[in-house]
Amino acid sequence: MKKSILALIALAACFTGTAAIKPADINKAVVNVVTYDANGNVLQSGYGFLIGDRGEVIAPYQTFMGAVRAEIIDWKGQQAEVKRIAGASSAYDLIRFTTDIPLKKLVSLSPATMPAAKDAAVMLAYYTTDKKAMPKNVSITAADEYNSHYYYETSAPNEDHYVGCPLLNAAGEAVALVQKNVLKDATTACAIDISFANELSINAQSAFNTDLNNVPIAKLLPADDEETAFSYTYMMLHSQIDSALVMTTCNDFIGLYPTNTKVLTERATYLAARGNYAAADADLKQAVAMAGENTSDCLYTQSMLMYNKMLATGEGTDPWPEWTLETALASAEEAYKATPQPVYLLQQGQILFSMQRFAEAYEKFMAVNASEIANAQTFFYASNALERDGGDGMQVIALLDSAVAHLKTPYNTDAAPYLFARAQHLDNAGEHRKATADYNEYEKIVGPRNLTAYFYYLRMQAETGSRMYQQALDDAHTAISLAKDDDEKADYLLEQALLQLRVNLLDECIATCNDIFALKEDMADAYKICGIAYGEKKNKTKMQQMLEKAKNLGAENTNELLEKYK
Repeated sequence: MKKSILALIALAACFTGTAAIKPADINKAVVNVVTYDANGNVLQSGYGFLIGDRGEVIAPYQTFMGAVRAEIIDWKGQQAEVKRIAGASSAYDLIRFTTDIPLKKLVSLSPATMPAAKDAAVMLAYYTTDKKAMPKNVSITAADEYNSHYYYETSAPNEDHYVGCPLLNAAGEAVALVQKNVLKDATTACAIDISFANELSINAQSAFNTDLNNVPIAKLLPADDEETAFSYTYMMLHSQIDSALVMTTCNDFIGLYPTNTKVLTERATYLAARGNYAAADADLKQAVAMAGENTSDCLYTQSMLMYNKMLATGEGTDPWPEWTLETALASAEEAYKATPQPVYLLQQGQILFSMQRFAEAYEKFMAVNASEIANAQTFFYASNALERDGGDGMQVIALLDSAVAHLKTPYNTDAAPYLFARAQHLDNAGEHRKATADYNEYEKIVGPRNLTAYFYYLRMQAETGSRMYQQALDDAHTAISLAKDDDEKADYLLEQALLQLRVNLLDECIATCNDIFALKEDMADAYKICGIAYGEKKNKTKMQQMLEKAKNLGAENTNELLEKYK
């Protein structure tokens, strides 16, 4: 006992400066840490210690796993909420956090600047309500270096009461945090270098840090600068983290940087995506009012969110009537007035198209197509607007040509909608071979396994117009095989029979018609086609039988056909 007291006196004699801590006060830096689940039940109870001048605490990470709330209790029984997590590592079993405990008259340790050496005498502080209790005199029995830091073995008892407590050097600095020795029958505890805890922090990428996200308590904003803090807040807004934590982060950022309008527009986007249009509207109005040189960006975001809301709102339901296509258009026009950028014209064009004001939409899209942001999509938009406005079909094709010309070759899946649209327009314009070429390219991009019967029917029509009869017959067969039900299958069989009749495959045509009759006994056109095939084969009996059936089912021109083949 006398030796321990002498050792403590010796350590105390080494404390210098105004920040020196008396040995009798060292234990007062240790706090009891209690964590709770969502139902308010206690999850864990452990220990940590105050460090630095901001009221931060270092404690074992395991105490916080799954905790939605936590508090600390100091040696006098004073309680304080854990406010923000400042860093965490499950690998090191360390966590840093801030509290709202009053710092006045509190003992807060300083981190050691040098590691402890083997055989060094240190003090073990622990949680106690006895203000006269002295820390224990222990030693470092082994110091193993790891990445410029140290893991220690100590002479401290391997007891839960000491896990999370600090070891202090002769200068009264915290050199390590005590950890449980998990070796079987171990009687002495381990410790981890305080420098590991010093490096725990929050940065822009922390929004996706698993260790931090496994502790659903709000995190401390990065302290580096406004840009880093915004990057972290932005990441939080684009994560799958609980919305309450995201909102807390946004509020923290706005409290520190109240003139930053970007966070308001980003938060508005976040809120609107979750249907909270009232709060999103309030953020947008505040952002526009204070945006200054960023006014056009804020107005553009406002227009986008209004437009997206209108696209998502079903008929008969409107959760926020203040946002309409008209208000979206007005915001886009104001954005363009503030800063005449073509992207704002593109936004106007899309809104006008949704309002079915196709001629005006076409003008906006063509203005964009004359700008530096023209691309395949903007020419595609213009072609759609012109078509819907009843414009010339060849002009529509020319715009689709421009859209395809803006695509990189070899084509990827992005090119698919442009090629498919152009193929249909080319076929309607009688450019069947060009249409077939686009359909072939489309099939190559999308892959046959991802195509429907309808695609092969469309290409069959283009191939027939191109007199590519064998290819057309092949596509007819594929369409039949992909039909989703008997009615659709019968329709494609009819197309095949008609093509077979056209190329004088009369026996095949009759066989196809019989396949139709097995599916649908009342398809008038099938009987008519079959009757014509028999007529071409000079089988008047079958011809008359089939055409009479077609006539009874309401097929047109059957009398003329009966007269022709008599």
